[in-house]
Amino acid sequence: MNKTIKVIYLLMMLLIVNTCVAFAQSEEKNTQTYNWQAFDIGPAEDYNYAFDTNSIKYARNEDGSINKNIIIYQEKKINNVPMSSEFNYYTITQCKLNIEQTSICFGDESYYTKKDKFRWTDTPMYLTWITVSRDSIGGLRFIQIVEYARAHEDILTSRA
Repeated sequence: MNKTIKVIYLLMMLLIVNTCVAFAQSEEKNTQTYNWQAFDIGPAEDYNYAFDTNSIKYARNEDGSINKNIIIYQEKKINNVPMSSEFNYYTITQCKLNIEQTSICFGDESYYTKKDKFRWTDTPMYLTWITVSRDSIGGLRFIQIVEYARAHEDILTSRA
């Protein structure tokens, strides 16, 4: 009987800790200011995509110099299917573009409910650069990020 009480107590403590961590992550997300700019990828998609203009910047090389070939930004993907059980649920993904190689690397992806409640974060086991073709959804997003970066080069440089 005493062991059962200890196990129940331990499970309750784990639940409390997990709840506190999820709440802290949710609060952290809510304090960040986003400025989402939608990608124009056409009307036939099940998802809406946007990037955060407050997060976009150039990467830095190991020596501290700015690498204008790599663009770092956050991307939001919203489920756009009204009959889906996850309608308006969304993810925020940490992304990198390699202009020279026409490729995208997707990092941590955090999941949220339609009411902005944090659900969980997936961390990729391996970070991989994915080459995009010009006429794909990834290619359309790639082009728009590069165009935005070229038009706002001074801002991206100052954030690097």
